[in-house]
Formats: sequence, structure tokens, C-alpha cells
Amino acid sequence: MNQSLKQIILIVFTFGILNGQSQIEGNVDSSSVKSPGKALLFSVIPGGGQLYNRHPLKAILFAGAFAYYGYGYSIAQQDYQADLSSESLHRTRNDKVWMMSLIWTLNIIDAYVDAQLWDFGKYEIEDQQEITDENMIKPKEAGPIDDTE
Repeated sequence: MNQSLKQIILIVFTFGILNGQSQIEGNVDSSSVKSPGKALLFSVIPGGGQLYNRHPLKAILFAGAFAYYGYGYSIAQQDYQADLSSESLHRTRNDKVWMMSLIWTLNIIDAYVDAQLWDFGKYEIEDQQEITDENMIKPKEAGPIDDTE
């Protein structure tokens, strides 16, 4: 019970830190704004944050990988319960848990970053100049150096 309480506290603490952000300024269509806090909340279930960010292929990838290793864990746990003295079965079971944890963590990070960068490609740089010889910065012409002073 103590371990699960630590995990809940860690999740709440992480959510609180990652949710502290400045508000979006300017005129923005509020129906298209992605909230990193909501993406973080939805990503507790693998693939949920990606669905919130409208990336269904990523959602399928994360949910599928998590389910694959979850199923592998259940099989490895049954095998380990049958032979508790086997070190290789113990390691296999633990490897499945580590992979599930890694996928779950990457799922959360991906959903949060995607929500933060929801408008990254929507803006263009105004006043782009083509680089030519006339507007290129050139080094200053200097004569010989006189160190006698």
C-alpha cells in the first residue's frame, strides 16, 4: 500500500509541475487550443493524450506497445509463479515491467510536448530576405597591424 501511495504522490507532483505554464496571449481559436494539462491527464491511459492531440496513429502505437508488454508480463508472471527458483523467469518478468514503464513514460512526455507545440507550424516569418552579396555581412577591410604603440 505504501508503494502505491508513493506512485500517486509522484504522479500528482509531476502533473502539478508540468501544468505550471503561462496563458496563451492573442486572438486564438479556443476550439483548436491544446492544453498540456489535459493532454497530461488523458495520457495516464496509454494513447489517451495522443487522441486528445489528434494523433490517432501515435495513440495506436503507444496503446499497442503497452498492451503487448502487458500481455507479455502476465504470461511471464504465470511462468515465474510455476517456478519461483528460476532467475531467468524472474528477470524476464521484470524486463516486461520496465518496458511497460518506459512506454508509459514516453507516452506522457509525447502527449505533453505535442500539446505544448500545437501551433508550432502555424506561423511564418515575415520579411524574409534572400541572402545576396549586397546584404551579406562582410569582414572589415584591415591593413597591416601596427604594434609599436
